[in-house]
Amino acid sequence: MMTTSGIISIPLIFSTIALHHKAFTNPNPNRAQTTPVLTAGFVEKSSLCHYAFTSLGHKAIVWLVGGAEIAIILARNRLFWKHSREVLQNLVPSGDYRRIGEMNPWFLTGAGLIIAGSVLRWVCFRTLGRMFTFDVAVQKDHRLITSGPYSIMRHPSYFGLLLIVAGLFIWQGGPASFTRQSGILNKWGGKAFVTAYATWLGILGLGPIYRAHKEDALMRREFGDQWTEWASRTNLVIPWLY
Repeated sequence: MMTTSGIISIPLIFSTIALHHKAFTNPNPNRAQTTPVLTAGFVEKSSLCHYAFTSLGHKAIVWLVGGAEIAIILARNRLFWKHSREVLQNLVPSGDYRRIGEMNPWFLTGAGLIIAGSVLRWVCFRTLGRMFTFDVAVQKDHRLITSGPYSIMRHPSYFGLLLIVAGLFIWQGGPASFTRQSGILNKWGGKAFVTAYATWLGILGLGPIYRAHKEDALMRREFGDQWTEWASRTNLVIPWLY
């Protein structure tokens, strides 16, 4: 029996994980003529793309979870032909595979936040161009950019990160998610992994606020009155609030 809502979910799931991948990919991996100016502490190392787990492992986890949901929807609708039963048994050994991919408020809200945050980070990549790096660094001929999203927030890419993290919690915390329905939470190993990953996501969400203050101090020293004037009319991370 074809589950229309599940099939409709596939493009949204794929768009969500693809844009998430883009948002966590360094737009300028070869940082020529840059000088790192802040020593990375625990927060930066654990949450802001300094370690391979952040840039590669985190993206891989999201691809695996999203890919599993897509595979389950396809198998549920017999689109793997004779292998559909095996796919469902392996991916959802003890849960309700019929619910995964439902177009419910949890899924739509979570996916919407991830997409919005990812697009915002992409706009920040484009606005800063070669000056956007995952390290806090001063580049040759560095300029203070105050246009685009930077006319509202001093650190809009971090706001995008907050949206993504909130979206991940809502998407996979929902009752029809792979995490909730696959049976992974019925095993102690699965519970331990999900707990550790959720804790790390919390650090990922809070880390940017800590780092934004350090970056502000650097920019104040670097640009002086120009930064002060810009800071007087913008918020730190959250538009019109903080």
